[in-house]
Amino acid sequence: MALRSSAQYLDSLRDDRRVYYAGERIVDVTAHPQFGLRARQTGRHFDDASDLTSRAEGGDRVRTWYEPPRDREALLRFMEMEGALHGAGHAAIMAGLAALELVGRKADEDLGERYLPRVRAYREAIIREDLHACLAMTDAKGDRSRPPHKQVDPDLWVRVVDRSATGITIRGAKTSVSEGAITNEFLVLPTHAMSVDDAAWSVACAVPANAPGVVMISNYVGTPWGERFRADRPLTYDDFRHEVTIIFEDVFVPWERVFMDGEFHLTRELIRYFTTFHRGGVLAREPRDTQKLIGAAQLMARYNGIEGTGQIKNTIAEMVETAQLLDVLRFTALERTTLAEGVCVPDAIACNLAALTSTRTRPGYLQFLCELAGGPVLTAPSFLDLENPETAALVRKYYVGKEGVSAEQRLALVKYIYDIAASDAAGFARASSVTAAGSPSAKRMALTREFDLESCVGLVLDDLAAATKGAPQPAH
Repeated sequence: MALRSSAQYLDSLRDDRRVYYAGERIVDVTAHPQFGLRARQTGRHFDDASDLTSRAEGGDRVRTWYEPPRDREALLRFMEMEGALHGAGHAAIMAGLAALELVGRKADEDLGERYLPRVRAYREAIIREDLHACLAMTDAKGDRSRPPHKQVDPDLWVRVVDRSATGITIRGAKTSVSEGAITNEFLVLPTHAMSVDDAAWSVACAVPANAPGVVMISNYVGTPWGERFRADRPLTYDDFRHEVTIIFEDVFVPWERVFMDGEFHLTRELIRYFTTFHRGGVLAREPRDTQKLIGAAQLMARYNGIEGTGQIKNTIAEMVETAQLLDVLRFTALERTTLAEGVCVPDAIACNLAALTSTRTRPGYLQFLCELAGGPVLTAPSFLDLENPETAALVRKYYVGKEGVSAEQRLALVKYIYDIAASDAAGFARASSVTAAGSPSAKRMALTREFDLESCVGLVLDDLAAATKGAPQPAH
């Protein structure tokens, strides 16, 4: 099948899916003011047939969004694509499919050709049909201190409740599913390493968004400001991001769409591969995003006439240090790749360090930007007041910067800083940086698993042994 157009993608969403938002059912997500806006934004990706997003195959072109990288060059191209496509969620699905391919091969060593052919066939199907897919991984969980099999309600983690000759039936809920209301497919993965007692919850499969029994409830994220406020919200005036909770009410999944069913012993490895790929997506965005924070800080200090202040110069230097570190980690992730069963895996240490570095440093940098902008970051008039003849002259008089910096220039930067540091969209982005692709503690645990703690203990013991060698022994 040839690549779909945005119109074809939008038409595929008119399939009687069950989506609820702000207390009501959305009959047609493409016609809804907010969901339709987001769907059209995603649809624009389907009109992109560049070499970065697709490749020629026979007489057609096929999308490369979900193809696992087979070499370092392909991994680099994928990172470049993720950085170029605004709001793209392709990294999570590629990461999930790549991880399933790697553990599927291991499972099939014992089971025969079962999972790996299914994973590959499914991946080829969504590529050939040019479908949009989203990851469903985070379970509702309930009591976080208990594993799935010890929950009072076993449905708090997605589980298999029935098996037949034709497939499985799943029940439960997945939360925090980005863009779930406007996707064609859900890739369902376990969210934690499981034990033998949790085999029923060790399930991975693919489910159409309009499958019988699938119910989506979206979080409420408000109304986009719109084109009229473009100057006041330069980055997010038309942005509408949503996350859905998916409830699987005894959803049937045919065997060809089942990629894990009870293989609890492979869940840890699956998650390790997945998170490495997914956190690698940080390296596609964060070096550039940190450079933008540096640029905004330098420009705001310049507009206010304080760019020579020692403390400001020192803080900007720290920001530069972070940007350089992220760039080095990106290089390391691509340079220290490993080839696992034909899939090129970025360096896990570099990916986790990059994610932790961004999460740790960004709040302080955003605070610094707010300090530089001062009170106007929250209280400055709207750009619309510059269009009103009754207020325009007053705004232009009182919101200038240093000599030569107009009110329009300074206000534009103030609104830019507001959008990235103080708006509701900024709050969403801040929380997302903490929770996406695993919490900071999960990333630290991943780093610890890769680190030889005992060798550090050995170094100290060697020093102690050397220091005490030949020393007088205590009298008995």
